[in-house]
Amino acid sequence: MMRKEVKHLGISAKAILMVMVVFGTLFSSCYTKDDIPVVQKPEVVPNKYVIEGTIVTNNNGQQETLKGVTVTSDKNGVVTSGDANFIVTVPSPDIYTLTLTKDGYDNITYKVVVPSPGDQITGQLISVNVQLTMYLKNTSNPGEGQVGTSGGTVTQGNATLEIPAGALAANTNITMNINSDVQQAIEVNGTQEAAAQFLLGEFGPSGTIFSSPVAWSVAYPSLANYYLANTQLQYRANNGAGDWTILETGVIFENGKYNVNLTHFSQYRMVYRASSMNSNDVVENLPAIAPITNETAGTVQITEIPYEKYEGGELEFAGTEWTTLGADLDQIKNLVTEAVKAKVQVDLSGFNGPVAAVFQLRDPISLLYDYHLLSKGTQDINYYTFTFKVYDKNTKTEVTLTVNAKVAGKVSISVQNEFCGAHHTHGHCGHIYNGGAGGGMVIGD
Repeated sequence: MMRKEVKHLGISAKAILMVMVVFGTLFSSCYTKDDIPVVQKPEVVPNKYVIEGTIVTNNNGQQETLKGVTVTSDKNGVVTSGDANFIVTVPSPDIYTLTLTKDGYDNITYKVVVPSPGDQITGQLISVNVQLTMYLKNTSNPGEGQVGTSGGTVTQGNATLEIPAGALAANTNITMNINSDVQQAIEVNGTQEAAAQFLLGEFGPSGTIFSSPVAWSVAYPSLANYYLANTQLQYRANNGAGDWTILETGVIFENGKYNVNLTHFSQYRMVYRASSMNSNDVVENLPAIAPITNETAGTVQITEIPYEKYEGGELEFAGTEWTTLGADLDQIKNLVTEAVKAKVQVDLSGFNGPVAAVFQLRDPISLLYDYHLLSKGTQDINYYTFTFKVYDKNTKTEVTLTVNAKVAGKVSISVQNEFCGAHHTHGHCGHIYNGGAGGGMVIGD
């Protein structure tokens, strides 16, 4: 069999081996035992472990450093007192408990983990940096039913309060009472729209002021398919008393709820307002008023005048848009009726008349014998047109609703005296005053 010779750089493998053996012999014969160097074991420098910290507090929503705090370690005792910044030297990796104390603040405990750097790392400074917060007394660890400085959520029925961190200065027992089906008219002045409240919220403690706005979200379950447009938020400082103040804060309908921001606790109401109002007054003559005749010798004092007038008012829900409201029709009609009723200050159950009435004179009229008192009257009939708006919850389509109101208004009566002649033989005696010769005076509006 042929054997291939392995070569490397022109020298056979056998030759290389021989050279290596020779050199190896030469090297081994040049050293003695005492000449072998000794490797020294390195000195182990221990690691240094420290906890470096800063103590802060929340001051009216602003974070600031806090001095005068005593910091105690469970393994080191009291480690610092006074400064807002501290350094705690600890012996080894471990979990350390630091307790912070200061007059006027809640005692608070923190656990700090000092990690191990690994077996191969020595002589290093292992530093853990922490920021520890202290809280004024009664501002941490809120109890049952309380919301603290870190904020929280309060829920009652269909309503929710979202209180952000820093809004409250102390633990507070928050109360919320919601009436989500109020159909109550709101009295407005001559320049304000017709309006009715539909939601009422009472919050406590009354007068609480927040450093940051609190979000109030509330559903209106009385409407299934539509939500109210042109809504407004109002409040009064004392629950159940005092005048209502209009807030510029907008009411936003989102995620099936009406949403507003509150800056303080009071009594709040959400109001549904008319989008427009037009009015037209028509003056109509009252039915003829019978004359009053003095048939008694001597003068008599007339203190009242019987007459007939129109009373009340009526509503017309005009247009086909009302028929699209489906299950929400009655509720929206009720709100609109209450709003219009408050604006016109008249019962809207019906326009009635003419009905008997008596006009009470502020000052008696002296009527001589054989004279009669002639009277005539007019009455304002007020015609209003209101529009209200709602939105379809699904399509966001706006629906404009029109309602007309006919309302009996003020009455004016004017009178004059007229001579009848002896034993009522005067040709004009018994005639009804029609504003002719002799003039007259207006006795009431």
